[in-house]
Amino acid sequence: MKAKPYQVSALSSQIQKIFKGSLVFGPDFGVVQEVSEQIARQIVSDLRDTFCVIKITPQQIKETPSLLLDEGNGVSLMGGRKLIWVKDADNTIAEAVSSFLSYCQTDAFLLLSAGNLPKNAVLRTFCESNQSFLSVACYADEAKDVAAFIRDILGANGIQVQPDALGLLVERLSENRLMTRRELDKLITYLGDQKSVSASDVRAVITDTSTASTDSFCCAVGEGNQSLADKEYHLMLANGENPVGIIRILSLYFNRLLEAAEIMSNGGGVEAAVKKILRPAQFRLEASMRRQIQIWKKEYVLKVLFLLLKAERQAKSTGLPAELILDRVIMQIAGVAKRHR
Repeated sequence: MKAKPYQVSALSSQIQKIFKGSLVFGPDFGVVQEVSEQIARQIVSDLRDTFCVIKITPQQIKETPSLLLDEGNGVSLMGGRKLIWVKDADNTIAEAVSSFLSYCQTDAFLLLSAGNLPKNAVLRTFCESNQSFLSVACYADEAKDVAAFIRDILGANGIQVQPDALGLLVERLSENRLMTRRELDKLITYLGDQKSVSASDVRAVITDTSTASTDSFCCAVGEGNQSLADKEYHLMLANGENPVGIIRILSLYFNRLLEAAEIMSNGGGVEAAVKKILRPAQFRLEASMRRQIQIWKKEYVLKVLFLLLKAERQAKSTGLPAELILDRVIMQIAGVAKRHR
């Protein structure tokens, strides 16, 4: 069964009683993580419980194809339903997932978190066609999705948002969920015991993340302006941005360029591509985006996305400073754009 992120809450009963697993995928890593955790908590209340939450990598499954099924049929040592969570899922585990759904004899739940899977990806097509599996595609939030997310976060804290304040929040906040949540956390702290948000509260606390240095940084990288990219990168670090978060911002940005490249390869023009990937509030970026669309052909964008995925894994799994790993990658990407400009 296919669903959108905002529909997950309404499907809680089916997640708990009907579905045997879920695939959460898409280019927006922030949304993928949010939705994956939301589903996981429907199965296990404490995600730190290592007896009930079993985390497996695709590499482990590749080495031991029966691992998913073995874990699924095993009983939790402390009782309770078992959650088997595979992050960075890909097509290599499709056969193991099929075996799990066919032969698992317990109520274990299989959760797969993945990056952007094309429509013809084996894992995606299998999960979407299986009625016992919930498939959730996570793309960049549109305005209505941002509004729903804002209401959910503030509502969970007992805070009502006035219509004019909601409109201003949607205008100022990014479609990147990690950044939006961080800004909302600042707003909640600012409000204290106050249980209603006004437009003046928003102006006092929320910076315009949709048009702030994030856009300047991504455009500098995409156009090959290495000096500006380096300057904006270190400014983001100084403002408290996490290197992994910056990697995901760049990944989201280059997924948009990939969408533009696909439009171009299918016979669409530059203007059609620009209109598709830019929000109205980003009209100042149109000239830059036209230049970037000419630079970034599909094969180049795919290599960048692979490079960013590799950088994120290195940042999480090696002892090297994440800031230095990303610094090198940024210069590599900007260097490619500079050469092809």
